[in-house]
Amino acid sequence: MEFLLRTQKECSRAPTRAQVTHVYRGILKNARMFFDDTTREFIQTYAKLKFRTNLHDSDTERARKKLTQATTTLHLLERANKGLFKDVISVLEYGYGRKGPRKLIMLEATVGIGQREQVFGTLSEVEKYRPAFFALAKYQLGCEKLTVSSEALKSTNPLNIAKAQDAHWERIQHRLLPPIDASTMNMLEDRANTGVITSAAMLACSDPQTANLVQEWERVWIKIPEKRSVRRYYRRLLESMVRMDVSTRMVDNPGKYKGNMARRSAIDTAKPDLIPERIYAFVESSMAGYTQPSHANAVDCAGLD
Repeated sequence: MEFLLRTQKECSRAPTRAQVTHVYRGILKNARMFFDDTTREFIQTYAKLKFRTNLHDSDTERARKKLTQATTTLHLLERANKGLFKDVISVLEYGYGRKGPRKLIMLEATVGIGQREQVFGTLSEVEKYRPAFFALAKYQLGCEKLTVSSEALKSTNPLNIAKAQDAHWERIQHRLLPPIDASTMNMLEDRANTGVITSAAMLACSDPQTANLVQEWERVWIKIPEKRSVRRYYRRLLESMVRMDVSTRMVDNPGKYKGNMARRSAIDTAKPDLIPERIYAFVESSMAGYTQPSHANAVDCAGLD
């Protein structure tokens, strides 16, 4: 009974400064040891932002919940630095926007759908005012999964169908994975092919002396896996990656009257006959595809030494 009362009393207390500092420093330390520079920079920046934002949170229950989430993140980074395959992939997915807070940031930057934007309307309406989002949803989910089946609804009233379709767009918005640019795709494919990780700081070095200092720092602080492990990590990551190419073509202007010349107004005559239209194409990586290692490499795949 005393143990239950003591446990309940401890759960009602706010986290101490020592507990928060321990978790905060552990996240920064383990993030600094992670081999991927993009993921490393994102975790460090996001951890600093969240801890500074919640520094003066007076709600005890909310503070303990956030500390528990931070502790879970710390344990995930520790397992990833030990080389556990699933945990390494999970951390890489956070860094490249496959899940987590960066996913919404990348969706807003690539297809214009952020946390506050709402998508509503029929397929033709969404295709008109959200063309990038519609093209990505059509590519990843298929056109048949973008509409709500009226047979599954209790009422076939047009208003009820419209509300169900709007709710369906919101669910689709959370299921989409943001595309990446060509430079990021080329970098990931190069690492998946060679197994060599060249950080952005190393590429930015202009003289050999600075390059040697950066290389020495990375050798001391960063745990670089073996080349075969690096190839498996990035091949597995590329399975959820897709590159978005945007091109432009000229199409007929639907807002221009094309009937009798005598019925055209001065404003309509000034409108162009052709207007530009963007075309969105999505390209998968040829290096994507995680291959199961042989029995001799199973120990390395599990991250055991």
